[in-house]
Amino acid sequence: MASKIPSTQFSTLLVPLFALLGLGSLAAYGKADDAHTAAEWAHCRDLPLTWQIYLSAYGSLACGVLTLALFWWLARQARGRGTWVGHGWQGKLALVAAVLDIPLLALQLFVVWYVYQPAPGGPISCV
Repeated sequence: MASKIPSTQFSTLLVPLFALLGLGSLAAYGKADDAHTAAEWAHCRDLPLTWQIYLSAYGSLACGVLTLALFWWLARQARGRGTWVGHGWQGKLALVAAVLDIPLLALQLFVVWYVYQPAPGGPISCV
């Protein structure tokens, strides 16, 4: 019978991968928001938000939630086998990623909330 340890180790490495994807999506949101602001000033009027802003904001939030959900699932699987999720270096890396993802998740929630807020400076006018 095949051992499930290699697949468990691979699954454990998905936790930091999703955390990094969430961080990358936040960086993409920052770039998309800067480009949107520059386009608004270039056109001297308010423009609707682009799909890149929505995709990066919600994608980042999805990666953050998936990071914690996957770590929780792996921890429950390990507890069911009578082991600890942080047994190997992969588990320790996943534990660090999950702990660092908690404040990152708060930032991701704030970004999604901020997408729906009106512009803080009011409408853009070049007159």
